[in-house]
Amino acid sequence: MVGEIRLVLSADEILAHPHFGTARDIYIREMLELHENQPTENRLLIDGGTASIFFSVIIMNAGYQPHVRSTWPTMQLLKSQMETHGIASGRRTHDIVRRLIDLGYITTFTTQRDRRSTLLAPTDKMLAHDQRSLIVYFHPLHALFPHPGYPEPMRRDRAFHRVAREVSIAFLAHAQQFIRANPVITFFLPRQAGHMILTKLMHLCGDEDDHGVPKVSFVRIGDSFGVSRTHVRKLLREAESFGFVRLSGDSVAVTPACRSGFARFLADTMAGNDLVYRLAMAKLASTAVAGTQSAGPALADLSSSTA
Repeated sequence: MVGEIRLVLSADEILAHPHFGTARDIYIREMLELHENQPTENRLLIDGGTASIFFSVIIMNAGYQPHVRSTWPTMQLLKSQMETHGIASGRRTHDIVRRLIDLGYITTFTTQRDRRSTLLAPTDKMLAHDQRSLIVYFHPLHALFPHPGYPEPMRRDRAFHRVAREVSIAFLAHAQQFIRANPVITFFLPRQAGHMILTKLMHLCGDEDDHGVPKVSFVRIGDSFGVSRTHVRKLLREAESFGFVRLSGDSVAVTPACRSGFARFLADTMAGNDLVYRLAMAKLASTAVAGTQSAGPALADLSSSTA
């Protein structure tokens, strides 16, 4: 629950770090490298609803316990989560899952405990994409705090990936809270390709002052993320009405309010991922200790039987 989240590293500390600008640039570069100018199936994943469903399927599967029915990653559970958080309707969730199945990101299976229930699971393709996405979020942290750093996600450690996604379920409500408190992200995130368009704008003119007006190709931005020039222009006109950008022909100025909102979102995300890392590493360590302890008697029995 939100009240149970106790961050070790705060967003304010991250924002105050003298090299936060470098971390921001790394995040932007990694995000664009992952999503910009990608095939159509990858563009699907930058849609806000699809990204949330993608992420939730991985988390649900990581926490799946066959003997605990409430953890079963069913379509109904996923629909309930999406509707509860106001991310997508049940029908839209179903349609997105079918699309992800067709593209090879999700598979279905049944359990011997109830063969009438169809469960969802990420494919290797989906897990590989998610491991790459972890680098997007941990590379900025690794740059700010390299000692001891965050080596496990940076090298795509599979054990860390699974445990990190398992503990991430506790952060969903927390993430929704800081997103709702951020007007910039609340505006861009739900719109088709909105977050990526914002990220691209930050790449193009995030360091400009309020009077900087670099020229932006709406066609090129649209092509990069699989949306039309009209969609990009309409989105930016709406953003202008909220005071996030200023348009002048083909030129765009990102306002201080927009840059501040983007920075705050990144810092909030980094603070949350820092805690996810700490919890995941603690869980991996405790699992290793438990495994060593349980192996002790077995090794003793093996030794006595071979003596």
